Amino acid sequence: MAEPGQAIPRARYRIVVSDFHLGKGRYFRDGTQNILEDFIYDREFAEFVSYYRSGSYAEAEVELVLNGDILNLLQMDTLGVHTHLITERSVIRAVERIVAGHPEFFQALRRFAATPGHTICYVVGNHDAGMLWPGPRRVFSDAVGAEIAFHDVSYRVDGIHIEHGQQWERFARIDMRRPFITRALPEPVLNLPWGSLFVAIVMPKLKQERPHVDKVRPFSAFRRWVLLHDFWWGLKAVLRSARFVFDTLLFKTRYQIRQGVRATLGLLKEITLYPDFDRVAFRILEENEDVHTVVFGHTHILRYRQWREGKEYFNIGTWNETTNLFLDDYGKQVRLTYACIEYPAALQEPEGAATRRPKVRLKQWNGAWKPEIDVLA
Repeated sequence: MAEPGQAIPRARYRIVVSDFHLGKGRYFRDGTQNILEDFIYDREFAEFVSYYRSGSYAEAEVELVLNGDILNLLQMDTLGVHTHLITERSVIRAVERIVAGHPEFFQALRRFAATPGHTICYVVGNHDAGMLWPGPRRVFSDAVGAEIAFHDVSYRVDGIHIEHGQQWERFARIDMRRPFITRALPEPVLNLPWGSLFVAIVMPKLKQERPHVDKVRPFSAFRRWVLLHDFWWGLKAVLRSARFVFDTLLFKTRYQIRQGVRATLGLLKEITLYPDFDRVAFRILEENEDVHTVVFGHTHILRYRQWREGKEYFNIGTWNETTNLFLDDYGKQVRLTYACIEYPAALQEPEGAATRRPKVRLKQWNGAWKPEIDVLA
C-alpha cells in the first residue's frame, strides 16, 4: 500500500495478438474485392486497442505484443508477380502498401502508442520475415508514430516466453545464422525456408482459385473433400505442388534444400497447416526453470495446456476466418482471440515486496454492437 504522498503505482498489462496476415487491403483502388486479403477486421481491431487505452486502462501501463505474422509479406506481389526473390526494397514497398490498404488499423496503433504508458513490440514470424531488415521496421514505426521494439525470434519477460513458433518447424524455420543470401546477387534477398517458398510461390495461385484453401482444418479431411467434390482442381493443385518440389530441388538449392529428395520428403512429412506445438512448449518449460508460461501463435488454433502445476502453455489463435470440418465444431468461424497478461499489485510495488506471478488469460474480443457489417460471398 502506498504511503501518504507517495505515487500509487500504475496497473500493468501485456496484450498479445498474433496471425493477422494483413495484405494490401480489403478492396483495391477501383473498389473491387481483394480475394487474397485475409484481414478484414480493421474496425474491430480499432475498437480493441481503443478499449485498452481508455477507461481504467488510460492510466495503466499497457504493452501490445504483435506476435508474428501480423503482415502477410510472403504473399505480396511485386508489380503483379509473386516471387521468392524478396529484397529489403521490395519489403519496404510491401509495408507501405499494407499501411495504405489498412488506414484504420494503423491509425488505431498510432493513437494507442500516443497514449502515455502504452507501448508496442513486434515479434517476427514466418509470413513477415522481411521485418528482419531495418528498412521495413522503420516504415512500420513511422506509420505507428512511435519507436517499436522488434524481436527477431522471441520475447521473454517476467517468466513468460512469447514466440511466434515457426522456428520449431523445419520447413518454416528461418536460418538466423544466415537470414539473407548475398552470393552472386546484386542485392541481398531473404533466405526463405522451403515452406515459405511454397507459401510465396504456389499458395497465391491456389488462393486466387480457392481463397479458402489455407483456412480449412483439419487439412486431411479437406483433402478427402476435394477428392470427392473438387477433383479436377485438386489434381491441378497436386501437379502444381509437385512441379514446385522438383523446381526447388533442381534450381533453388541455395534455399536450404541441399540434401536432395530424402530431405525434401522429410520436410513434406512435417507439413500441416495446423501443427501441434504442445511438446515444444513443454520442452521450453522443462528446460527453463525461470519460465512459467509459454505463449505461441502460428498454428491458428486456440489452445491451453498445463504441463504441471505452475507451468502453462497458451496458443492465442488467429484473427482470420477458419473453416472447421470437425462435426463437433462444424462450419466457418471467426474468433478474435488474444492473451491478456495482468500483473498483480504486488509486482507493481517497490523491489523487495512480496510478489506473485502475472496472470495470463485467453480472451475473445466481442467488440461493440454494430448496426451493419459488410458480408462477402
